[in-house]
Amino acid sequence: MNWSRFFRTIGHILLGLGVSGTLLALLMHTALGGEAGQVFPKLFALIRSVSLPFIAIYLGAAIVRTVLQTRRYQVILRSSGAVVPGFLHLFLITTSRNMFIDMLPSRLGELSYVVMLRQGHKVPTSAGLSSLALAFLFDLVALAVMIALLVAYQLLFVQVQWWLLGTVITVTLVALVGFGLLFPGLTEFTRLSRQVISGWKWGFSRRVAEKLFAFLDEFNLALRHARQAGIAGQLLLYSMGVRIAKYLALYSLFYAIAVPNFPEVQTEITSTLMALISAEAGASLPLPTFMGFGSYEAGGMLTMVALGASREASLLIMLALHLLSQMMDYLLGGTALLAFMVLVFKNRDTISPSVKWRIPWLYLLTAVMLSVGAAYFLLQEYRDFKMKRALIPPTEFGQALTPDPDGRQSLVQMLRGRIGFLVWSSNRSGNHDLWMQTLPNGTPQQLTSHPHAEYYPRISPDGRQVIFARSKQVWTAHRDFWGWDTFLLDLATGEEKELARDAAVPTWSADGEKIYFQRYGRQVVEMELASGAEKVVLESGKNVDIPADTWIGWPYMSPDDDKIAVTLSGAVRKTAVIERNGGMQLTGDGCQLAWAPDGSYLFKVDHGGKQMNALYTLDPASLAMEKWFDYPGEFSHEYFPRVANTGDFLVYGASSGDHEHDKADYEIFLWQIGQPAESALRMTFHSGNDNWPDIYLK
Repeated sequence: MNWSRFFRTIGHILLGLGVSGTLLALLMHTALGGEAGQVFPKLFALIRSVSLPFIAIYLGAAIVRTVLQTRRYQVILRSSGAVVPGFLHLFLITTSRNMFIDMLPSRLGELSYVVMLRQGHKVPTSAGLSSLALAFLFDLVALAVMIALLVAYQLLFVQVQWWLLGTVITVTLVALVGFGLLFPGLTEFTRLSRQVISGWKWGFSRRVAEKLFAFLDEFNLALRHARQAGIAGQLLLYSMGVRIAKYLALYSLFYAIAVPNFPEVQTEITSTLMALISAEAGASLPLPTFMGFGSYEAGGMLTMVALGASREASLLIMLALHLLSQMMDYLLGGTALLAFMVLVFKNRDTISPSVKWRIPWLYLLTAVMLSVGAAYFLLQEYRDFKMKRALIPPTEFGQALTPDPDGRQSLVQMLRGRIGFLVWSSNRSGNHDLWMQTLPNGTPQQLTSHPHAEYYPRISPDGRQVIFARSKQVWTAHRDFWGWDTFLLDLATGEEKELARDAAVPTWSADGEKIYFQRYGRQVVEMELASGAEKVVLESGKNVDIPADTWIGWPYMSPDDDKIAVTLSGAVRKTAVIERNGGMQLTGDGCQLAWAPDGSYLFKVDHGGKQMNALYTLDPASLAMEKWFDYPGEFSHEYFPRVANTGDFLVYGASSGDHEHDKADYEIFLWQIGQPAESALRMTFHSGNDNWPDIYLK
């Protein structure tokens, strides 16, 4: 191994990482401010929101793009008189080149194409470089044509973005200068250089100069043959096809990321193309970035913000797009590189006896690692396909159903003179709002009508107020840990008050003087309502044995304010009871672990029921688990259990088998604890989504 080259490559990569990290840090601080530290959980959820069909579109378009690039290289190499590898071999080389292109600064990764051609198929370096140079220039011409078409479209149909016209002129000038440098600039440069040094006493450098001029002569000859072959029309057509396939692939990912998560962002094709072209222009700047990170995002953000998108949405979309596209490119490129090496070693006669194949260990190791990671990611996405669909907003909201005519009388008999009310979240009005029904004789009434989704309503101990979580965007899936703020609703006046930002799954303390909520999926925060003071009582990676990459879900504080019941996911997938002093007891699988109002037992959702789920109780001392409730009827997929403040009734949601908490047809049920499971009464009759109920009784 050439250790000097190895350490030089490592130095380039470290420099690129440093510059990219600095640029990204500046962009995050500008776009996200105090939330910059949460960018990676947000990116993970954005990437997870991309459904498999869009990934398939990207991969298909990327393969079409590579096929067109391969044909273009074949045309150029054939015109230069060089040995042209078979289509499969050249396709594998081109796919690998697309992987390496952004790894090193200033597009040095493109040289992998030249190296693989020479080492695998004895193609002269001059021919490889000339094909790269011509392909690059025709890429610029195709880009100028596409931007010119955008300008023409804007002139006819929408307001013109005049900076696009400047971009067309700039790209065209760069392409013309490039062609001028090659035809005839390089030939003249070689001739003048020979004249300048002809009278020098070269000494030791004579052999070096002779080799350099010999290479330049070969390079000029290859360019001259290509020009004389009359292939400009073919190259432009192939280059246009390459551009169209490339932007189709990127647009599919842009659309898949933006629509479910940022519905306010324009995804119209011309606007998106402008952002993608700007991002590519940013990545092409002569900055020593790693894989273009930082410069790519900056270029795309500038255009998106100019078109009206927020800085936060612009950064997150461009960064998620860049990450996901790189994953796909490295999956394809790593696979192609391994296949190429297998084919080359299998056919040793294609390699020059005088040239030894030297494995680019750094490139190979990087490609293998990224390919394995991307393959694992895709496998997980395939397994979690239904879960990923939960991150896409629903388009249907159900319809009202006919209530059970005997249900009202049964409810009166069950309550035995008690009065109270239910609250829950429902999308029957077109988005998730809060609804209320007085007991026993009321009908469902809408409490809120905000355009954003509202979940997790919890009634105060005195029954006068409700805390709930409201999404920051029009629609946010309940799986999103950070996209929520917590509000307080006064039931008497209807007035709302924001209590905490970035606060989800709020619950009350037993005395009603504090609330607890989940922040960023990693923290449990306590807030005093009187003062607004916040205190982190639990955090992943900083408390007991919860690893840093573990999510803390559905936190419920015990009535004595000493222990927290949580559901852990990620590195640890268990329910647990955690003491304030740091002790932790895992309580098995399942989710939505919570305390009874008097703290005498815990209860949770776990498997083992008729339709997979059932409700279980746990003894706080021994943590012994016992099946508590499993409805024998049609709606037996139970979730969202909540015990009434009086301790003798359970309200819960259940579907007939569908799982997604904020999409499936969940109905609200009421059960008198201790009675047969079949006595549970259905409280809601709507084919939309009803979830997260709570009950208050006098």
